[in-house]
Amino acid sequence: MKSARRKKSPVSPRAAQLIAVGVALAFIAIIVAIVVSSLNRAEPQALPTVAPSDAGELLRENPHLLSDVAPQDADAVLVEFVDFQCPACATASPIVQQVADEYGDRLAVVVRNLPLTSIHPHAVEAAVAAEAAAAQGEFAAMYKELFATHQEWSSARGDQSDTFRDLAEQLGLDMDEYDRVADDPATRERIALDQADAFALGATGTPSFFLDGELVQLNSFDDLRAAVESALQ
Repeated sequence: MKSARRKKSPVSPRAAQLIAVGVALAFIAIIVAIVVSSLNRAEPQALPTVAPSDAGELLRENPHLLSDVAPQDADAVLVEFVDFQCPACATASPIVQQVADEYGDRLAVVVRNLPLTSIHPHAVEAAVAAEAAAAQGEFAAMYKELFATHQEWSSARGDQSDTFRDLAEQLGLDMDEYDRVADDPATRERIALDQADAFALGATGTPSFFLDGELVQLNSFDDLRAAVESALQ
């Protein structure tokens, strides 16, 4: 005996209308999510162009120091090219600060900027914050704070300049002066020159360390201490 085939119940006009409305609402929700995501996405900050002929210097005037001693008075000079949004730089920063504290009367520890703008959209604004703090003699303090709060802002969406401004306020900086330096085109020009120098000197990533003018190849950041001790012998 053949089983009776069940006839499909026709979809009522009311049900069809509800389905159509649901599909439309889902489509609208997707579009809204895309737009909001686009609005919240931080765009990499552009830097001024530096002519290749102007790049290639390891040390420039008015270097930013983590140490107590300046390059001209030190037994050895360590230069770090840093991207403040870089996770590896955040990992290395306690070791760099320890080296600066331990050997700071003999070792000049200079920090320069190498924002990897293609992958780190907050790197330039973080560098601007560090430069603005440096103008008030607080570079080392801002260096420490940017890495201490790294997890809070490095993966955040949208512009983080207000976050960095909050850090400056917590450090007790003159905020009018901070804003003036942050908005000064010369600040980004300095960052761009740091970046151009780094690439011209052979740095390809961050952090990159130069010890007494030589690019140091490290298997681990703990090797940095050994390299410094060797240079100071």
